[in-house]
Amino acid sequence: MDGECMVCKLDMLHKNLFLGIRQYDCNLKKENLKKLIDIAYQLSPTNDSPGYQTLLFDTDDSIKLLRESFRECCRDYFKVNRDDEVRLWFYQDWIDNPRRNGQYWHNHPCSFYALSAVMYLTLPEDSSTTGFSLDTNNGTIGSYELFPDMMYLPKEINKWFIFPNWIPHYPGQCNSQERRICIGADYQYK
Repeated sequence: MDGECMVCKLDMLHKNLFLGIRQYDCNLKKENLKKLIDIAYQLSPTNDSPGYQTLLFDTDDSIKLLRESFRECCRDYFKVNRDDEVRLWFYQDWIDNPRRNGQYWHNHPCSFYALSAVMYLTLPEDSSTTGFSLDTNNGTIGSYELFPDMMYLPKEINKWFIFPNWIPHYPGQCNSQERRICIGADYQYK
């Protein structure tokens, strides 16, 4: 197609949530999603990352498909097809997690034209999703304080929740023996 991206020609189905956050289907097959969960259980956390995070590299076809799914959604979000970079990682939590130091306000400052995302692979009943608040600002970054008017992502698995990377957000927690496994992602133009 002369180097053009089909995604940029056709609008992908998405749902507008709040604060510029969009929900997209990831369109991965069940076997790929199960494989991603299996991979998450096998990996150890990255030492210099808060919480139980593990960077993801294209060591498996399921990860490659996940990366492409996210890329297509971001290209639809911006309606632009250019050279880009994608970074993926697992973020896991459970009640006995020895590395529960990842729940604080933060953003992902890559560039002005960058997006971040969360996708939940597992979401136990006693867990929460990522929170946002209109009362936050960059001075909130690094704090553990929750605000009264928090807005949380829907409790849905296998959906991309994509938002501008500079928006402060607060990771959810898990108070279950079952792991809450989510994928974090960043997208930016080269």
